[in-house]
Amino acid sequence: MGTVDYGLNDSALEWTSMQPLIIAHRGASANAKENTLSAFERAIAFGADMVEFDVRRTKDRVLVIYHDADVNEKPIRKLTYSELHILDPDIPTLTEVVDLCKGKIRLDVELKEAGYEKQVMEILRPAFDAESMVVTSFHPFAIRRVKQHYPDVKAGFLFGHGTVKFCKSFRLNAKSVRDRVREMRADFIAPNWQLLSHSLLSQVVMGDRPVWVWTVNDEPLMTDLLGDRRIQGIITDRPDVGMQIRAAHPDAVLTGRL
Repeated sequence: MGTVDYGLNDSALEWTSMQPLIIAHRGASANAKENTLSAFERAIAFGADMVEFDVRRTKDRVLVIYHDADVNEKPIRKLTYSELHILDPDIPTLTEVVDLCKGKIRLDVELKEAGYEKQVMEILRPAFDAESMVVTSFHPFAIRRVKQHYPDVKAGFLFGHGTVKFCKSFRLNAKSVRDRVREMRADFIAPNWQLLSHSLLSQVVMGDRPVWVWTVNDEPLMTDLLGDRRIQGIITDRPDVGMQIRAAHPDAVLTGRL
């Protein structure tokens, strides 16, 4: 990744006196159309540590960057790339995003579905090594597949509003929650920020896995999280604001590992 210094020890992937990461959610999505090359260019210009985006696959197996399952009420998985491009020409392919970001910014790649992990990694790995990307998903199967075939790549388990059953399990059995995260071999967890106040979440996971939170756009909340040593990544639509707040708090450093 050129001369970019991410504050990582190459051998152990240990955070060393580094501030929490500011991760641009779907690019700088408060400043440009989300999940587009323009949004990713803005994130790079703002100096964000990482850019997060969502990967889906078309009917003809083209990997594209889009959050929702449907475009104009048409499922992406039932559209060819040409058909999708007609509906929304701003939707980039994963290859286009890799070409744009290589050597400029690290990637946080969210797999919106399970089943095409290998295809995603075949595009990512020639351009990004294990220190310059992570993979996240709400789907435990996708995380297990990534860790099985690419054990050096860090993978994070997402949960929050979209995983109601999982969230309810925090109230039922602390051990089962811990075991589930370990079983899928997730390297870190990424809860919705509203779950941070859940006492059992704190007891079960906070001390066991690094924590990245989403989606944090409120400035006072961002300031508070930057001072919380449990938090290693802040995913935000406003990476410019996040970078400004972090710069104003130079003694907010990490003590954990990823």
